[in-house]
Amino acid sequence: MQEAENVREMPDDEIAETGEAVRAPTDEWTAAALAHASVLLTLALGAAGGIGVPVGLAVPLAMYFGYREKSRFVAFHALQSFVYQSAGLLIYVVVAAALGVWVTMAWNVSAWLAAVLIGLLMMPFALLLTLLMVLVLVGAPIAWLGYGLYAAYKVYQGSNFHYWLIGERLEKEVKA
Repeated sequence: MQEAENVREMPDDEIAETGEAVRAPTDEWTAAALAHASVLLTLALGAAGGIGVPVGLAVPLAMYFGYREKSRFVAFHALQSFVYQSAGLLIYVVVAAALGVWVTMAWNVSAWLAAVLIGLLMMPFALLLTLLMVLVLVGAPIAWLGYGLYAAYKVYQGSNFHYWLIGERLEKEVKA
């Protein structure tokens, strides 16, 4: 009876070759959810100066290598979380750099043209671009974190969660 309490059924679309529902131990669901929730650690370490980001990324990667032979389910979710976090960080850095260049150019052009009075007309554009940059650079990590924690919640509740554009491709690689 104790064993039955520590096991959850996989979703209906995860039927084994025998036709029976695949059952996974609760520990596997928890480990998979923790792999997704490690996005919080990655974001916290990134906000603390960025140097700790590799440590945050190492958590789902270590989980992938640790569970690769034991549980394809946990390995898949750990790998999916690692790719999601890596892609999110890469996109964030590229967007931040691009926005930084655009805002710098807008303010420099405004400053140079202000001498001719035309730059005063461009300053509202530069200010709007600056506000957009702040919104994106603050809002993107919050959305990124929210989606990662949503994945952790869904996996912990028993759903076989797939990140958009990432999950199905990785599932074929891991053969989960």
